[in-house]
Amino acid sequence: MSKSLIIDPGHGGIDPGANAFGVAEKNWNLVVSLYQYERLKELGVNVGITRKTDISLHNDSRVGMIKDKFDYCMSNHFNAFNGKAGGIETIHSIYTSDKIAKILCNVIGVVSGLPVRDAFSREGINGDYYYMHRRTGKTETIIVEYGFLDNKQDHDYYKNPVNMFKVAEVIVEAWCSILGVTYKPKKANIVAKLYKVQVGAFESKDNANNLSKQLQKDGYKTYIVHE
Repeated sequence: MSKSLIIDPGHGGIDPGANAFGVAEKNWNLVVSLYQYERLKELGVNVGITRKTDISLHNDSRVGMIKDKFDYCMSNHFNAFNGKAGGIETIHSIYTSDKIAKILCNVIGVVSGLPVRDAFSREGINGDYYYMHRRTGKTETIIVEYGFLDNKQDHDYYKNPVNMFKVAEVIVEAWCSILGVTYKPKKANIVAKLYKVQVGAFESKDNANNLSKQLQKDGYKTYIVHE
């Protein structure tokens, strides 16, 4: 029996996370997470998600949806520092192996060409430094920092939706391997004399609308087609 995963789009609602170049981190976190959630469902993964819209989540509510309810949790984020730091980081618990963190970090680096900084853990006063590791119980949590929102190279890469979803898809493929589920590439959507970039396909109209709104906030034109 395959293992389970919950995806956590970091921040949300009144907590925007980092801000740079007119983009709030919470929005990019949600765009990536919704895509991955729908793709993994489509592939038959036992997958959950902590939020599907731009809502505020108290730490207690967030970890309450995760702790001991899934085998793994991936918390999606974008970093920020001083505009000069850039690249990909993944963070695992001090009590777990770095294996999955390294896999996720490396596949993002290969497909994006962005610098791979590190897959690491961080110790605090009472065990793990990050509450997402400290408070999620037996669920193995990996924090993924896809790049630095305030770094122009990283930002320019991800503001292109083709790149954003290329990275999201390679993470889907990696998780299928980790969870023991057969991965199938997403079929291209090709129409004669018309070039389309499809960034999501959802059974739920609400999820389609949510992704469309997030993309529009980030300056992308969108339209929804029901097939």
